[in-house]
Amino acid sequence: MFAGRFSSSLGLVGIDFGSCGVKMLQVREHGGKLEVVGATRLDLPVGQPTPPPASERPSQPAATSTPEDEATSEAQPPSGHDALTDQLGAAFATGGFVGRKCVVSLPRQDICVQSIRLPKMPDDELRQSAVWEASQRFGFDRQAMEVDFIRTGATLTSGENRDEVILIAASHAAIHARVEPLMAAGLRPVAVDTGFAALVRTFSRQVRRESDSNVVRTVVEIGYSGTTVLILRGDQIAFCKPINISGFQFTKAVAEHLQMSEQAAAELRAARITAGADGSAREPADSATDRAVYEAVRPLMGELVKEVTLCLRYYGVTFRGHPPEQIILTGGDGLEPKLGEVMEKVCKIPVLFDDNAATLGRLIGQIQRALNRTPGPAPSWAVAVGLSLRGIVGRSSRRPKQIRVVARGAR
Repeated sequence: MFAGRFSSSLGLVGIDFGSCGVKMLQVREHGGKLEVVGATRLDLPVGQPTPPPASERPSQPAATSTPEDEATSEAQPPSGHDALTDQLGAAFATGGFVGRKCVVSLPRQDICVQSIRLPKMPDDELRQSAVWEASQRFGFDRQAMEVDFIRTGATLTSGENRDEVILIAASHAAIHARVEPLMAAGLRPVAVDTGFAALVRTFSRQVRRESDSNVVRTVVEIGYSGTTVLILRGDQIAFCKPINISGFQFTKAVAEHLQMSEQAAAELRAARITAGADGSAREPADSATDRAVYEAVRPLMGELVKEVTLCLRYYGVTFRGHPPEQIILTGGDGLEPKLGEVMEKVCKIPVLFDDNAATLGRLIGQIQRALNRTPGPAPSWAVAVGLSLRGIVGRSSRRPKQIRVVARGAR
């Protein structure tokens, strides 16, 4: 079904812009397993993106649009692209990559996402409706944005003759700000993706057959500046909701509770996450501090778990089919100690920290050798892995859609 599955298939270079830098990763599939070809990262924040012209700005923030990920999905290009171009070019040159084709993830702050219901219609008509709906809901000028949609395929329990559709929109200015420095650095972006679509690829390598469509899982990705809840049927997105609870809020809560700087709180949290990087229990080096940190973040944990529970309940009462059989916690802040334990107890669903093939766990050692330094928790690379996988699973007609690349002078 998948040509070359047991031969060597080279992925594209996945470029994941993050709030604390940029991750670049390329994998290949060999003998049914993934191997790291090249990896590098820019750890220094790279400034704020140039604000789009007034004609391209949303009239008001979309309720479901949030800024993105942890140290994974959201670095921001500077107002002048020359410095970023030099940084990206230098990082790419030292990464050991093969080829210059790449896939770029847009951060949550650059993307508007919302689930809507529309009358059943052919794709051509749905695309026209999606553009109109996106313009109305997100406030973008129709000529200044790219719009895509995902049919969830979910069957409504109410029996109404409508489809649940996930709208995805981004302004041309936001796309330009990510793509143009890469092109100037000599890379060849072939697609601009969303972080959540990349996550689907990372966690769906074992469920790509039609017979796997009844395998239902929930993915909760927690990043530095937001959370995304996905419910997957096989390798298809059945539900997607951004949530405004972030790793930064966890860090800020620790800083306030322990009366320390946000930088010190971030380092303390990173050390705790690294200590339990496999999702297993571990004895804290300082039990008093560990308890204090837990007390600081416990209200946010409760709020996040409540939101996930509401998502599961909505899915269960709205759509026909099997309920999720597991929750996968991922993202740079997804390994917050005790969070998985609390979520499993409240949601009454097993919580895992990788897919059944332990994809991220197998790759993190190779990523560390490629970087020659500590790469951070494995889940923080989940988006970059999924971006690179687009070059391997791109032949599948069932893959999640992505926003079209739009670059000035190259449309």
